[in-house]
Amino acid sequence: MEELFDEEDVRSVFFLIRQLRPRLHEEEYIKAVRRMQQEGYRLFAWKEEGTFTAAAGLRFQENLYNGRHVWLDDFVTDERKRSQGIGRKALSDIESFAALHGAERVVLSSGLERTQAHSFYENKMNYGKKSFVFTSARLDEKGGRQ
Repeated sequence: MEELFDEEDVRSVFFLIRQLRPRLHEEEYIKAVRRMQQEGYRLFAWKEEGTFTAAAGLRFQENLYNGRHVWLDDFVTDERKRSQGIGRKALSDIESFAALHGAERVVLSSGLERTQAHSFYENKMNYGKKSFVFTSARLDEKGGRQ
């Protein structure tokens, strides 16, 4: 588990993040990661034989519902390397990191269409479904809906 700070390292895992977030363009991604890092976002990656095989973006949060927890914003294993135990190892590393830093749990949101990911979380990692996540329509600068 390697934390990525400099632009070159952040850029080097774009190919993984793009598998999870295909709408992203590389320069937008770099700028967004920089902004989010200023707000506590931390980007990690895992290598196998010198090649990045998984990436995760997370932040520590606390709320009344989950207590102190790690919110897993982004988590992806290279689609060519899935079902080889890489995701399980990476998520276990994240859990250990979270616990070491006082978090009670790891929490994430996963798109409804990501049924393979749901199977992984539920069957391989023993995660439970706790809620639905709702989002508003995109808001304009005046607070109105677009």
